[in-house]
Amino acid sequence: MQLQSGQNITLQSSAIEMNLRYPVRQGFGSEPDTSIFMLNAQGKVSGDDDFIFFNNLSSPEGAVKLTPGAQQSTLQIELARVPQAIQKIAVTLVIDGTDMISRLSELSLHVPGIADFSLETQGRSEKAIILAEIYRHNGSWKLRAIGQGFNGGLEPLAISYGVDVPSPAPVHSAKVSLEKKLEVKAPRLVNLAKIATVSLVKHKLDTLKARVAFVLDASGSMTAQFKKGHVQSVLDRIAVLATQFDDDGEMDVWGFAKRHCKYGNVTLDNLDNYIHSIQHDGKRSAYEILPGLGGINNEPPVMEEIVDYYQGSKLPVYIVFITDGGVSKTEAIKQAIRRSANYPIFWKFVGLGGSNYGVLSKLDNFTDRYIDNTDFFAIDDFASISDEQLYEKLLEEFSAWQDEARKRGLF
Repeated sequence: MQLQSGQNITLQSSAIEMNLRYPVRQGFGSEPDTSIFMLNAQGKVSGDDDFIFFNNLSSPEGAVKLTPGAQQSTLQIELARVPQAIQKIAVTLVIDGTDMISRLSELSLHVPGIADFSLETQGRSEKAIILAEIYRHNGSWKLRAIGQGFNGGLEPLAISYGVDVPSPAPVHSAKVSLEKKLEVKAPRLVNLAKIATVSLVKHKLDTLKARVAFVLDASGSMTAQFKKGHVQSVLDRIAVLATQFDDDGEMDVWGFAKRHCKYGNVTLDNLDNYIHSIQHDGKRSAYEILPGLGGINNEPPVMEEIVDYYQGSKLPVYIVFITDGGVSKTEAIKQAIRRSANYPIFWKFVGLGGSNYGVLSKLDNFTDRYIDNTDFFAIDDFASISDEQLYEKLLEEFSAWQDEARKRGLF
């Protein structure tokens, strides 16, 4: 059923999906986002948790869940789980930036099996719009197409619903800044930036300045991870964090097997096919993944070099160290970590599709150091982990470490 503005329809199902599309016209330089307001009988939110947006993707009880995407979003609503105090759910689109609704090439709402609603965007000067409302009526739920705009964007819209705007506004600005850094040189990473920003803000890392390093196990057992593109995929995701943390957006890279090597810094200019390029930069023997490094893993020498490299850093250093296991040099690894704990160095060890991670999986029990500066998690199958889960895992513990390291004067 095609709805017109002001038209409503009774919802027969208690579980509905809403798909929003808002592709932009050429030259669009702002950021459109879906925002959901869960409203009480007075038409106001009762607290921050009732404002669902990129930094708060689900209502506390899980009745409303937002999945943002590139110029689109999906909303899942289980009406039977909506708290009784919530009388209305407003579905809105807000534009952060100088563009207006007229700069969208399409603005539509599709509720599969129930209804569709499309708005003409040309000539519209607003920066925010209420697309639809789901509301209680005589013991049932109804859907109403709205199409009401707000010229000032998020602020007047949010204020009208009782939201304290000064709190979310800085978050929104941080989000846009990261995405804008990627739009020109790495547009394929913009959607990753959206996802990463949710975790960065959650862990209070969205304004942190830090140096970033990527260390990759190139021993023979990692061959499948390289061939499947998993190593490049992890590098892409760390590059998004480097773009946020580092003013220059650069990331140091080391590879190791029996020997180790520091490669040229990763930037947005050389990120595409970076792993392929270093694999083919020189002659490799049959058992080597990276030229000249050999085929067995030997972690301590590269770790010691990294400690030497960063010991004088004035900024915190975030190191992502991937390996598929076979870790055996326990005491030498502990010594490198113990030494690094005296400097502003944090290690995020990531097990990638392997086993026998040895001491790396037991670092919580390693207390003989100045500060706990490590975390480990394993990914059995990289293809099965969502980007949301990956960024959560990558950023866990880092915030707590940098708070404690700052207190102790490490940077």
